Amino acid sequence: MDLLKVGESVSLSEYLKKLWSHRHFMIRVPLEDLRAQNSHTFLGSIWLVLNPLLQVGVYFLVFGLVMPIDRGVDQYLVFLTIGVFVFFHSQRVISESTRSLVINVGLIRTVHFPRAVLPMSTAVGQALAFIPVFLVMIIVVLAYGNWPHLRWLLILPVFMIQNAFSLGIGLIGARINHSYRDLENLLPFVFRLLFYISGVLYSVDSVVEKDLWRAIFLLNPMYCLVSLWRWVMVGTSTGGEVWLATGVWSLLALLVGLSAFRSKETTYGGAV
Repeated sequence: MDLLKVGESVSLSEYLKKLWSHRHFMIRVPLEDLRAQNSHTFLGSIWLVLNPLLQVGVYFLVFGLVMPIDRGVDQYLVFLTIGVFVFFHSQRVISESTRSLVINVGLIRTVHFPRAVLPMSTAVGQALAFIPVFLVMIIVVLAYGNWPHLRWLLILPVFMIQNAFSLGIGLIGARINHSYRDLENLLPFVFRLLFYISGVLYSVDSVVEKDLWRAIFLLNPMYCLVSLWRWVMVGTSTGGEVWLATGVWSLLALLVGLSAFRSKETTYGGAV
């Protein structure tokens, strides 16, 4: 296995080759983490499914029954389930990737390898953890009479686009958090704000009347991702501009994220 020399700067193509050579690590480690996760609890891995179910249950109880805000939304539970699951998947990828350098500082100081392996491994782990969550989402969708459609062929591409965006932001977050540890404490508040302005709980088309404000929502990539998933799964109204905005956001996040991350690669693990 080729090792990176301390302080060595390599081309992007060479860097990507080195990342590819570590692909088995990026799969094996998350699998072991998933096996160990919640192993000390009575329900064990069932929590992978139970956690998102409880989240949706709480939001549906509050916003669907106690003080309903489902104006203009058919099958609100389906609408809410997709929004919550998709939003929290990206949140976990970004949050855990942001922390990846800090929590693995010992490994970084011991072994030379492309540091992007760490946030990428985190993204792979969260993608694997999303599988049981996705199965629950499918069950909820089918339970309301939404049968499989040709749109479902786009599930994997949309999931890849979402993960590309989330990883890109996670790479930027890891770069910043290495120098300023305050970021990981700030992120929960950022995501809390995003949660309420991304149309997770309500239909933007029904609540926002002016075209200008609807266009402004395209500047929010989380809104775009949630909208795409809802269109793919149940055919809710989504224009081509949402696809375009999502693609631009994802490509831009990944390119900027990788560039920003690599710019300080040789400093990771050192004293801040």
